[in-house]
Amino acid sequence: MIDEVFGRVFEEMAELEFEICKHYFRGKANKLLIAHEIADVWQAIQNLVEQLGIEQEVQLAKKELEEYEIKRKEAKS
Repeated sequence: MIDEVFGRVFEEMAELEFEICKHYFRGKANKLLIAHEIADVWQAIQNLVEQLGIEQEVQLAKKELEEYEIKRKEAKS
């Protein structure tokens, strides 16, 4: 089961990368398609987090990242 979850994350990330590159280099940005691919990646990552049982660790990491961003912005001011 975990192999499927990992595989899905990489598959969705590859599709997102393909769509971004395709639209960037062709100059025809399809924002809706890119948004759908981002949502697919997001869902795949959420499934991975649940499968690994690391919800609390991810929340802590997100909080630490937010704090880092705040400090970085303050340092630039």
